[in-house]
Amino acid sequence: RPGERLARALQDLGPSFIKFGQMLSTRPDLVGETIASDLSSLQDALPPFDSAAARAAIEAEFERPVAEMFEHFEDKPVAAASIAQVHIAKVRIPADDDSPEDDKGKTGTGDTREVAVKVLRPGIERAIERDLDLFRWIAGVVESTQPRLRRLKPVVAVEIFAESLRWEMDLRMEGAAASELRGNFEDDPMYVVPAVDWERTGRRVLTTEWIS
Repeated sequence: RPGERLARALQDLGPSFIKFGQMLSTRPDLVGETIASDLSSLQDALPPFDSAAARAAIEAEFERPVAEMFEHFEDKPVAAASIAQVHIAKVRIPADDDSPEDDKGKTGTGDTREVAVKVLRPGIERAIERDLDLFRWIAGVVESTQPRLRRLKPVVAVEIFAESLRWEMDLRMEGAAASELRGNFEDDPMYVVPAVDWERTGRRVLTTEWIS
C-alpha cells in the first residue's frame, strides 16, 4: 500500500524522517486513516544498533566502565526506536534504599534491581541537524512555490518540529518529566510511573526502574 511504501522510504531516509512519519501517524485528518495506520509501524520495532556502541556511549557519558555501573548489562536490546534503544540491566540496591520490600521483589531479586537503560543512537545529533537543514529548504520551497499550502505554515512547522527533536535528544528532560509525572500520581495505586535512576542518567542515557 502507499502508506507502507512511505513508511519504508522514511525509515531508509533516517531518524528525522522517521520522527516526521511518527508525527503524521497521529494525524489521520491530514493523511487519511489507512496511511496513518501504516505509518504507525514507525513507532517501534526499528533495527537496533550494535551493543558495543551502546556500552561506549554509556561509558563516555559517565566516564565510568559499564561493569562498574551495572551488576549486569544485557547486550541484546529489548526495544529500538528512531533515536534510541533500550537495554535491560541490573543495579545493586543501596544499603539505605527505602523502597518497600514488595517493590524490590517486583523489580529484582536478592540485592539487585532490574532497570531499563535508554541510550541515544551514535551520531544521532549530527544526523538530525543534517535532516533539519533539508526540511527547512523543502519548507522554504513549498512556501514560495505553492500558495495553496502557505496556510499550513511549513517553515514554522519545521521549526516547531526541530525544537521538539532537540528536547527529545536530551534524555535528562525526559527523566525530569517522568519524575514530575510520578510525583503527580504517587497517591494513585492504579497508575505507576517508573522511578528515574539519576545516578545513571545523563544527556544521552536515561535509566529507570524496570516494570514487567
